[in-house]
Parts: sequence; C-alpha cells; structure tokens
Amino acid sequence: MKITLHSSMCVASGNCGFVAPEVFSNPEDNFGFAQLDDPAPPETQHEAVRSAEYLCPSKAIQVDENDVPAGDQSR
Repeated sequence: MKITLHSSMCVASGNCGFVAPEVFSNPEDNFGFAQLDDPAPPETQHEAVRSAEYLCPSKAIQVDENDVPAGDQSR
C-alpha cells in the first residue's frame, strides 16, 4: 500500500486523524491540517487508511493498493 497525502488539497476536516490515528494526525500547531505520520503502515491499519481516504471531503488522500516494491519493475 502506498499512501499519498496532497497537503495543498487538505481542508482540515480531521476525519483522517479520527479514523486512522496511527497513520494520520491533525496537529493544532498546523491548524488541524492533515499530517501523514506513517507512510508505510502495517496491514492491520490498511482498512482504517481506506476509510480515511473515503471520508476525506477534499480527496487529499490517495491510496494505491498496487504499490510495486522498489527494484521490482517486472509487473
């Protein structure tokens, strides 16, 4: 899984930090705008990350399920 956070699109709704707090945060010192804390979360967090992507009102979170590991370009 590859997670991309398009910070410039974030509207600070806080949904991502609420549903996937081990992956995203919304620090007050950044006015609540999203921060990606774990760009490579364990599989146990994948469902929460998918929910965060779905619930993001500005679509600032992009999840690529088919991330090809570095060095493996055969696919």
